[in-house]
Amino acid sequence: MLDKPLSLLVEAGAVASIILLVLYIYFEICYSYWKKRGIPTLKPTGPFGNFSHSILSGKNPGYEMVKLYNAFDGHTVGGVYKFGTPSLLLRHPDVIKDILVKDFDHFYSRGRKFDEEAEPLDAHLFSLSGSKWRNLRVRFTPLFTTLKMKMMIGTVLECGKNLQNCLQKPASNGETIEIKDYLARYSTDVISSCAFGIECNCLKNPDAEFRKWGRKILEPNVKQRITAMLNVVCPSLVSALKLSLFPKEVCNYFRRMVWETVEYRETYNVQRQDFMQLMIQLKNKTLVMDEGEELKYLQKDADNLKSMTPFGK
Repeated sequence: MLDKPLSLLVEAGAVASIILLVLYIYFEICYSYWKKRGIPTLKPTGPFGNFSHSILSGKNPGYEMVKLYNAFDGHTVGGVYKFGTPSLLLRHPDVIKDILVKDFDHFYSRGRKFDEEAEPLDAHLFSLSGSKWRNLRVRFTPLFTTLKMKMMIGTVLECGKNLQNCLQKPASNGETIEIKDYLARYSTDVISSCAFGIECNCLKNPDAEFRKWGRKILEPNVKQRITAMLNVVCPSLVSALKLSLFPKEVCNYFRRMVWETVEYRETYNVQRQDFMQLMIQLKNKTLVMDEGEELKYLQKDADNLKSMTPFGK
């Protein structure tokens, strides 16, 4: 008879062998998905699928996607695997057009999972799926028509004048400047004025608070990189761990800024020609619909949504 320590070691080895065998069979079944359907595919590496290099090296999965895209040269589509989940890689423009337009009612899911209660900023139109996406899109449709966008042209032109004035002095002196920095500050002014309804004057003050917090979103961060990678290869894990693509302190700043802006405008009845004003009107159900183009646009959009299969079923 074996002594107790050795017996436990044998039992542990047997359990480990069974677990490995089960995992092997599981991934073998998962990785036969595209082959059974006659879709060209590349040999995956368990348990990471076709993204083992990105996961092990920590590089952006986008680089891996480019390699996979080139590997399927000559094919309209290709089958890849994110861990054990099969995903279809589209290459031909006509196939992409059919999915995004003609047959969109079958492909409304973004494939992302997140905890919107833990971080509401993650729940936007580019990430939501199903009935939540449909309801939000229907509500937001009146905000993005041509007439509503033209309303903000004055604000954009004002930012352009500020850029012109800012460049006047270095241009007169024949100075060499970093144009990327000037255009980044100009873009920040346009976004802050049109979208958030505040004037941060980044062209005059490069260290404006709004710009500082906005740049934090793009700053290198190990946690955010890992979250972004997992969001591509294993989105369910992002939801389970309640991870967010944005730093917590940045989200708190922008949420607080929006709340304070809305409260100030409603308290003092401040009106501006910007997107924030449209959002406030939408919230208070006072959004004015223009005749003609917007009504026609809304009717067309409503007809398209009606033709879709029920969401969430």
